[in-house]
Amino acid sequence: MKFPTFPTSRRGFISLGCLGFIVAIALIWGGGQGLYTALKNREPLKMTFKEYEEKRPDAEWVSLSEAQLNLLNSAYTTSRLNDEIKELYISVEAVGDRSEKPALVLLETKDPGLIAQMNTLGAMKSPDDLTPDLLSALFPTRQITGLVQYGIDADSKTREKLAKLDLSLAPDFIIITDGGEPNLVVSAVMLVAGLLLLFFMLRGKKEPPAAPKPPDLPAMQ
Repeated sequence: MKFPTFPTSRRGFISLGCLGFIVAIALIWGGGQGLYTALKNREPLKMTFKEYEEKRPDAEWVSLSEAQLNLLNSAYTTSRLNDEIKELYISVEAVGDRSEKPALVLLETKDPGLIAQMNTLGAMKSPDDLTPDLLSALFPTRQITGLVQYGIDADSKTREKLAKLDLSLAPDFIIITDGGEPNLVVSAVMLVAGLLLLFFMLRGKKEPPAAPKPPDLPAMQ
């Protein structure tokens, strides 16, 4: 994943004043969204995955039962230092649903067990290596609990890259962060820190001194 680029000066350095405002806005936005999510979602919404697909409820924190992952319809990111898998984006289906319809939900996860299964799948040299045990392991059943990505947490570049891959995805697919949950305290601290930083940045910003007045010249005789 790439970090956002910031405006720079002519020599390529980031202006500290500009960076301060960017940090303040990011803290206010992230803290405000986190606070809203925490206050709105005091408990995770619990339902089956099939019900979630059908109703599409307005909830950011969910716990979905009777769900299965489809590792054959998934993508991954690798570390910048090597080719090791760092993160997975796995499509989620209702248990027993093999209709091969486009996936509505992708699970973003760093689960070591799932990464190991993905490595096993990548090491296959031919379809003959796909044993019945390995085939069943590619569709694990599990409870999906996490936060639906939106706002500042939704990376548009990531969505665009996923949409361009050879995946079966619904046009309005969503991404759930595995194990994510709202944090009221952290969000409140971020919001207050952002407001304080913005306050001191604005307070410390001084207007340029006025140009000196021209000296009084003697009147012409």
